[in-house]
Amino acid sequence: MIGFGHYDRTVAEIVKEIAVCCVLLKLDWTDRIQVRALAHESLHCTSEQRLAMLRAPDERAKTQGKLFALLILLLDITRQAAQAGVRITSDSGLWQALDRAFTEAYGWLDGNAHSSA
Repeated sequence: MIGFGHYDRTVAEIVKEIAVCCVLLKLDWTDRIQVRALAHESLHCTSEQRLAMLRAPDERAKTQGKLFALLILLLDITRQAAQAGVRITSDSGLWQALDRAFTEAYGWLDGNAHSSA
């Protein structure tokens, strides 16, 4: 279980794993449109689809499944933090890009986002 109250550290660890997936998939997190599309695609991917990707023989599909799972986890952790009155902050460019994409597209910090996890 993720430690209560250690949201910044937990998010930093998840973002580090997301960065690895982005590098492997050659995704550019400085491209605002690409990051927003990634956020959208990850939220609309069902848990069955993610599981199928994770079990696929193709390494790219596995990495994409892992990325989507990590993004959903990130969303859920951030939502929990917001409900506890904690605002996650980070100097990470990737974190800021993801935060902006999810906030603009889904208002995730306002509790309006949904998860298909």
